[in-house]
Amino acid sequence: MGELTGLKEDPFSGAAVLGVLEERDRKYLAERSCRRRIDKGQILFSEGDHSDSVLVLLSGHMKVLTYSRDGGEFIVNTVSPGETIGEIGVLSSGPRSATVQATEASVVLSLAGSVLIDLISQRPALAIALLERLSDMVRRITGVATDLVFLDLKQRVAKYLLQRASGDPPPVRTGVTQSELAANIGASRQRVNTCLRDFQRQGWISIESKSLRVRDPEALGRFVTL
Repeated sequence: MGELTGLKEDPFSGAAVLGVLEERDRKYLAERSCRRRIDKGQILFSEGDHSDSVLVLLSGHMKVLTYSRDGGEFIVNTVSPGETIGEIGVLSSGPRSATVQATEASVVLSLAGSVLIDLISQRPALAIALLERLSDMVRRITGVATDLVFLDLKQRVAKYLLQRASGDPPPVRTGVTQSELAANIGASRQRVNTCLRDFQRQGWISIESKSLRVRDPEALGRFVTL
């Protein structure tokens, strides 16, 4: 992991939350930030770590995950460029609530939590943007919890495949592996594989070496709403 300082551009201008600030405030933050390079597979921070900073993903992608007692992985969220990371721990003065890992080589901008807290007290627009961000997170997590209660495993698998394939005519290559799918819906790879084999026999999908292809989204959609 490399660390670079001396930012000269305006790295926060396109950020989902910090982008609402005026240019002078973004410059103020940039002068107090450092850029870090994260290798693919590297842990940015782990659940339970001290929450001392907020980060903005400049490039690459990351996943937010938790682990079961037996080491199973559950992906809580994914992070795309421009999104903030670690704000929950900083705002709540608690430890990191999840582990964040780079799924490809990435660059993040690290900002001390105390600097952000000071600016929030002076800039209502920033406080509102953070509240909107946290509200979106609560809404998404509520949706995940609802699916776990009201949908069985096969329906959750079908719904996830539909979400990955939405907007494109079939057949759609999702680019997701069976292991990734299992981690995203909170199930074992073996159980997910059984569901996928059944869908393949029905002609709804095809299983490829490193991805899945949706061939009949309408049939999957009807199955989800049974």
